[in-house]
Amino acid sequence: MKRLLVVWLTIGVANTVLVWMIRPAQLGIAIILSWSFALIETAGVRILLRWGDRRINILTKKVEGIRHSETPAHVLLSPHDPFYQLALQINYLQTHQRKVQRRMAGQNQEFATLLDYLPIGVMVIDRYRKVELANPAMEQFLQHQISPRRHPFTQDVRQFELASLINSALSEATTQHRVLKLPGTPNERTVDAQAIYTETSQDYFQVLVLLYDVTEVYAVEQMQVDFVSNASHELKTPVTAISGFAQTLLAGAKDDPEKLTEFLEIIDQQSKRLVELINDVLTISHLESGNAVELAEVPVGKQIEMQVSLLKPLAAVNQVTLINDVAPDLVAATDQHKFDQILKNVLGNAIKYNRPNGKVTLSATVTGKTWALRIADTGVGISAQDQLRVFERFYRAEVSHSNQRVSGSGLGLAIVRELVQSLNGKIDLQSQLDKGTTVTMTFPVNAPN
Repeated sequence: MKRLLVVWLTIGVANTVLVWMIRPAQLGIAIILSWSFALIETAGVRILLRWGDRRINILTKKVEGIRHSETPAHVLLSPHDPFYQLALQINYLQTHQRKVQRRMAGQNQEFATLLDYLPIGVMVIDRYRKVELANPAMEQFLQHQISPRRHPFTQDVRQFELASLINSALSEATTQHRVLKLPGTPNERTVDAQAIYTETSQDYFQVLVLLYDVTEVYAVEQMQVDFVSNASHELKTPVTAISGFAQTLLAGAKDDPEKLTEFLEIIDQQSKRLVELINDVLTISHLESGNAVELAEVPVGKQIEMQVSLLKPLAAVNQVTLINDVAPDLVAATDQHKFDQILKNVLGNAIKYNRPNGKVTLSATVTGKTWALRIADTGVGISAQDQLRVFERFYRAEVSHSNQRVSGSGLGLAIVRELVQSLNGKIDLQSQLDKGTTVTMTFPVNAPN
């Protein structure tokens, strides 16, 4: 009987055990078969590993591309591929990242546009005292072009008070607020300045500088203060005179015929001045309330001629000659009542602030859709400094204050400007001391559609 050998062959990584009973003569064949199985298995494993490496390499490159904000193509695998779910999630991640980037780009663009058109000056300063961001409005406030690169804020902020405000916010780690003056062209501006301290973490903070122009607000407030002060003074003068002379008459001066007449004339004169002041204040009030403008075709040439005739007695008293060079057939769309008020005030000033044997010349020109009325006098003139304020309420040029030759409320030119603007017109004043003044008012010929 032939002997049998029991051979255990371990095949593959799964440690598959093959029990093979062979004769001793067949042992060589068994060994050869065993090595053949081993070589085939090794080759298969290597092929499988290379296939997996290629898949992993493709997915790795795609993740790297996403990390560097690139846009690699989606990885497309068969649903039966073992890497299919991983590739699918990476593709989803890339799609989501694109959406987030587009949304952030849109928000950044909106933010940049908002900053560009924001009338408030904005500047962001980091903890190293360098400018990270500034908008065009801030450049206008500082009268300086700001570099987009990070740089010390002191290169841009050269006004001591503003620089001190920012330094206080940085060093004291608190928000600072102050109203200050900034130099500008042509005039300085009053700004509400805030240096807002913001801390995003324990080691990182910023200061947000905001500048808001409050020049007009402060000017209006000052105008209101001046209005109350000047109105009180102007009202007090005639009231005091009326009261004083009335008491004097009651005390016995009425028994003197000459004093009686003199004092009654003064009381009458001051009463008229008081009525004139009250009427001017009421006119200003009506203009502010936006009373309606009634535009119609008006023969302005004849209106000017009539107003000149009415003011000739006043001109004669002041020894002033009125010269009317306006064509009588001139017609334009305007509010007749308001136009008469304009003429009365401007002509009245030209006569009262003139000199003996002086002249007032009226002329008009029509250019396209507009016409201009020019009233020139040979009077005392207005200084360059006073010309900046003559349209303010109750303001009177220094020459009238010093000489006290002309009485008035100080509201005439303020009313004129308001009336001209209500008629869609513009007013310009040119004057020179001891040479005279020229007021030019430009109006539309026809009513707006």
